Amino acid sequence: MNQRSFFSVITFFSASLCIGALCFYAFKNGDQRPEQIKSDKVSDKPDSVQSRIQVVFALDATGSMSGLIGAAKEKIWSIAGSLAQADPAPVIEIGLLFYRDRGDVFVTRQVALSSDIDDVYEKLMQINADGGGDTPESVNQALHESITKFKWDSSTHTYKTVFLVGDCPPHMDYRNDVKYPVSCSMAKQKDIVLNTILMGNDQLAMRVWKEIALCNQGSYTQVGMNANDIVVTTPYDSAIADISDKLDETRLYYGNAAEKFLSAEKIAKSKSISGAVKVNIKAQRAEFNSTKTGKEAYYGKKELLESYKEKSVNPDTIKSEELPDVMKNMTSAQRIKFIEQKITQRDSLHNELRKFTKQRQEFIEKDLKGRKATEVDSSFTNKIYKSIQKQAEKKKIYLKAEAKY
Repeated sequence: MNQRSFFSVITFFSASLCIGALCFYAFKNGDQRPEQIKSDKVSDKPDSVQSRIQVVFALDATGSMSGLIGAAKEKIWSIAGSLAQADPAPVIEIGLLFYRDRGDVFVTRQVALSSDIDDVYEKLMQINADGGGDTPESVNQALHESITKFKWDSSTHTYKTVFLVGDCPPHMDYRNDVKYPVSCSMAKQKDIVLNTILMGNDQLAMRVWKEIALCNQGSYTQVGMNANDIVVTTPYDSAIADISDKLDETRLYYGNAAEKFLSAEKIAKSKSISGAVKVNIKAQRAEFNSTKTGKEAYYGKKELLESYKEKSVNPDTIKSEELPDVMKNMTSAQRIKFIEQKITQRDSLHNELRKFTKQRQEFIEKDLKGRKATEVDSSFTNKIYKSIQKQAEKKKIYLKAEAKY
């Protein structure tokens, strides 16, 4: 074979390989261009994926922390309400971990991540600041369990964070204790942002708190022992609290015995909270529960009025024993009439609630404007909200409004 023939064969063979590769590429990827396929791989979050925010508060519950525990009880609803302002509405799950020290009544106590803030709050009500008495606390164990003992979502679209709040450094002399640098590495691997809020001015705790916050682009904040708490009571709180009680009474659940038992527990928790908290907290709760995010968790599953409105259930197809007790002896027509009357009543209450919450927010905004800007900016609620607001943008979760109080 002469040289020209040899090069002709090589050229033909190379061209055939290239054409074959292109045909395989086109067969595998349809008629998309390579740059289109590449961009699909790095596309933004699909519209069908609902945003999710998961927040665990790891709170020092020793005797010096009465201001912190009080602030948590005052602010959990306003924090949830602030986060519910995201558009589109996210799923919001809050968890709690209380920590003290070895030798106290408990070292750690957990409240699982949940979108049912009533459930979280009921358990929060059972905690008081107690124990302690020496400087270091079981911070290492608290941080490690915050990262490993909660059901963190694995989706890359979920914003996940721990707020470590306390005034004392960790014990570094305990055996069988996972030290905080190891937990920091684990948090980074799990995509959990670690934020720290130092109460007081302990210098060793300050160094550790800053180090923890730096490990995964978290925030460090320092507040006073009263948690820089701002409480605003308004002339509309009592009216909103009254509407909240009435809305609690409108809930009607159906289902089998096990489902009805869970529903009864849910209603009992609401009554327990309602009878134990101040009107301004009830107002915060009512406002959160009226949001798209809050409403889903507040009513929960098998709530008859909401299911009927969504056309996901027909009362005639529900077994008699699974109906609410008040409806079991009604005719089909009576059931429909009863449900529609209850829906009208609930809608009327929600209309009233919207009116009063708007007036409440206007009053609060005026009150905040009358305070020093530094006081508002450094408040417990605002510090938490601003940290989440900035960090959640990386997950395409946008919180454009101001913090609620």
